[in-house]
Amino acid sequence: MIFNEKLKILNRLPVLAYEKESIAIISDIHLGYEEAMASQGVYLPKLQLKRAKTIINEINKYNFKKIVIAGDLKHVFEKLTRQERAEILEFMSSIAKLNIKEIILVKGNHDTYVSNLLKDLGIQVEENYLDLGEGLAVTHGHKIIDNIDKYQIIIMGHEHPSVEINLSGSKIRLQALLKMPLKNGSIALVLPPIGLYQTGTVVNLDKNSYLSPISRELGDIENIVPIIVDREIGVIELPRLGNIFRRQEEF
Repeated sequence: MIFNEKLKILNRLPVLAYEKESIAIISDIHLGYEEAMASQGVYLPKLQLKRAKTIINEINKYNFKKIVIAGDLKHVFEKLTRQERAEILEFMSSIAKLNIKEIILVKGNHDTYVSNLLKDLGIQVEENYLDLGEGLAVTHGHKIIDNIDKYQIIIMGHEHPSVEINLSGSKIRLQALLKMPLKNGSIALVLPPIGLYQTGTVVNLDKNSYLSPISRELGDIENIVPIIVDREIGVIELPRLGNIFRRQEEF
């Protein structure tokens, strides 16, 4: 799935490739999620880090030189937990062994107490957004970025978007990338999460159900185009949301 000469979805992965600058963009890894859930009495297999490393290894096959994380590297709001610290160090160490030369984190709302650790590792941290040039910006999406009108394409995370499909009476949920027109004439590309347990919010026409103020305040919700991104199923562009929900009403 190619959006323009600059950007495409990379090989059925929840990854945007900006090939001109050899950059791979990912979002919402949420390392430490299992420990946070265990503190609430819910015990999950520790798979977040494993999945993140698997995807990074796939990215490495394409010889990208830079990884940009569009927020929420970690999960817990109020502190940097022991699991988060250990998994961030292991994750970054695994990247250091690959061909990737640079990592940039654009901080998300979960990325508290992480800046000093990353800076000690030589990793660039951006507080609000990253200007990639040529009208492209990367942000997490939990707040509206400065000078948003000067960007043609905003790449963001935060929403954890998914679509729900009814198959013979059974509903399945699939991660999706959203191509969302904005009222200022720009386009937001909302990335699926890397985190295995971040199954996401099912997209719909209620703007108040979206997490990002960019979506709620600027998004043309009816004209969002969901794009399923699944390693097994493939990359499938669906009709715009307004058409999907009108057809459901007809039946």
